[in-house]
Amino acid sequence: MIRKRQRLLTGTDRWMISWADLLTLLFASVVVLYASAARNGFPAAHTTKASNPVTQTDTHSKRLESPKPESPKKDDLASSFDRLRESLSGEIGAGNLQVSLETRGIVVSLRDRSYFKSGSDEVTVAALNSIGEVASVIRELPNSVRLEGHSDSVPIHTQKFRDNWSLSAARSAAVLTALELRFGIPAGRLAIAAYADNQPLAANESAEGRARNRRVDIVILSQRNI
Repeated sequence: MIRKRQRLLTGTDRWMISWADLLTLLFASVVVLYASAARNGFPAAHTTKASNPVTQTDTHSKRLESPKPESPKKDDLASSFDRLRESLSGEIGAGNLQVSLETRGIVVSLRDRSYFKSGSDEVTVAALNSIGEVASVIRELPNSVRLEGHSDSVPIHTQKFRDNWSLSAARSAAVLTALELRFGIPAGRLAIAAYADNQPLAANESAEGRARNRRVDIVILSQRNI
């Protein structure tokens, strides 16, 4: 009886060994799964933090590499204005031209009585000297230049010019041609405009007023682009 009882007790205790093995395996599985999840999760957070400084650095570098172009300085125009007034003082004193500094830029007004033949777009030889002085200043600046033709209110109708619009446009084009071909100013910096009698400097009722209105303005613009 004693031996039979011992055998029964021994057979009954074997289930405890299997249960302990099962618990051990479950615990080991949980540990492995947790370690795997932690290993997969942490590098992603580390990568995200590291990527932000790189992106900011790259963006900052691009900004440094592509600065905005600087606009011409007002001081440059002021000094050029003073230089023109000095070099053209003789013509200014004789009343042949006028130099002014305006918001739009430096304006050199060539009066037609001294720079063009009556009713013609042909530039006189005397005019080329003054245009050359202006060209020497234009050459040293980055600014664009616009040639603006003006007339008085007296209608004109010739074989070459049908009206004051045509005459004022032709005269501004003639000054542009002189600047480009004779004095080497790049054509890409130049433009022409014609106003006929729509922007007078004086009343057209007097001969003196009409003479002031007939002109070509060389405008060195305060901005690079026309």
